[in-house]
Amino acid sequence: MSFKKLAALLLCAALLFSLCACSGGKKGDEPAAAARSLRLPFASEDSIDPYACESSCNLLVSRLIFESLFAIDDSRQPVQQLAEKYIVEDKTITVTLAQASFSDGSAVTSEDVIFSFDRAKQSERYKAALAGFDGAQAKGSGVVRFTLASKNVYALNLLTFPILSQKNNRIGSGYYALQENDNGYTLAYNKNHKGDRPQFETIELVECADEAAAIKAFNAESIDYLFESLSDGNVRASAIQSQKAKLNNLLFLGLNSKKGLLKNTAFRAALSYCLNQDELCESALEGYAVATATPFDAQWSEMGSIVANSVLSNSKQAKAAFKKAGCTYDKMGINLLLEEKPISLTILVNSANNMKIALAESVKTQLISFGISAEVKKMPFDEYSKAVENENFDLYIGEVAIPNDFNLDCFFSADGGADFGIDYTTVQKTYVQFKGGNASLQDFVSAFCDENPFIPIGYRCAHVCLHTDLKIAGTISENNPFPQIWEWDK
Repeated sequence: MSFKKLAALLLCAALLFSLCACSGGKKGDEPAAAARSLRLPFASEDSIDPYACESSCNLLVSRLIFESLFAIDDSRQPVQQLAEKYIVEDKTITVTLAQASFSDGSAVTSEDVIFSFDRAKQSERYKAALAGFDGAQAKGSGVVRFTLASKNVYALNLLTFPILSQKNNRIGSGYYALQENDNGYTLAYNKNHKGDRPQFETIELVECADEAAAIKAFNAESIDYLFESLSDGNVRASAIQSQKAKLNNLLFLGLNSKKGLLKNTAFRAALSYCLNQDELCESALEGYAVATATPFDAQWSEMGSIVANSVLSNSKQAKAAFKKAGCTYDKMGINLLLEEKPISLTILVNSANNMKIALAESVKTQLISFGISAEVKKMPFDEYSKAVENENFDLYIGEVAIPNDFNLDCFFSADGGADFGIDYTTVQKTYVQFKGGNASLQDFVSAFCDENPFIPIGYRCAHVCLHTDLKIAGTISENNPFPQIWEWDK
């Protein structure tokens, strides 16, 4: 065979191979790369309307569909979202809207904001936080004026309720829009959004009736993101990649300041010096809480220059406070006595919550190390709640959700929901002044640390599980479950 013929045959073979490689569908071909998609849990039987939905899965998804006038950042400060500018004057907040569109292309107007505000005021999820607002009025198509019943220096932090279209409660102005097709539901990138184009243009919504179903789905690798609230104190999901996401829930040790030795301010101060909140959060709560010595989030930017009690125990100050309260130690210097009798305290805790039981046991251990006899009494939730409400306790492990304006009415108002065992004295008066802007944050913290109406422990965290391949940005929290979503990728 001549060289020319051989070259021609080789050329034909090369062309044939190249045509086969391009034709697709042949055995041995590489499959086309799958489109990148994030998979989130979703309950199709529930609403996506944030004021009507009942499942935690849908509430989470709604954060990608709806925006608010303001969002809360990692330092617990309000940052403008749909608000372009604002003016705070005594008991009014006037907000000028930024030019923004819903996913259907219609403009976000003051009427939509007022419609959403009215819905929020009536909803179980937002009505407590917005109870201090008298109402909202439109001052033109792009201006809304909110009126407060009384002055609240941090009221701006409460304008974080979702804004939805009054024409369609499933439509918002967020990064994504809900879409329904034959295969179920997805989230599609909202092209009317002015933010950076996200890496995930489509988000697959996987059927999960509730959080328990979502946990099973994540463990089965059917979803990529799980926000496990740990409301029952049990971690049920596991992941190579995870985060502890801070909630707005304050864990605290309730004190019955209307009973026996606990009436004594110096004794309550001594108890606060006995506790090491850092150790309680890291050890007993397995890191699922961020320690604080005040009722406020320690990472709140306004706490930077505030002087408060330490989150670490202080033996010297504890013993000095016990002495001031009239207590003494026995001859061995081990047991704390009052009038020659051992001091004994009982700690009530919900028996259905393993983390809180561990917390109570750790508090007991720390008190024993200072010579106090302590007993943990585990009770079913109904019995525990009844005992606390009737103030039949010395100490109890409590938890409350604190609004974004750090409103503490639950502790310092009658029937506040967490006022049990608190004797209203100077700290309550100072709180009212602080709330209305007539006392500084330092004034209130100082009064609180002097009286110790209860002992803060920390702000609880959720457990966020992420698929191994998922690359996220920012720090996940209750206030921002999808930080910088446009940068998330796989």
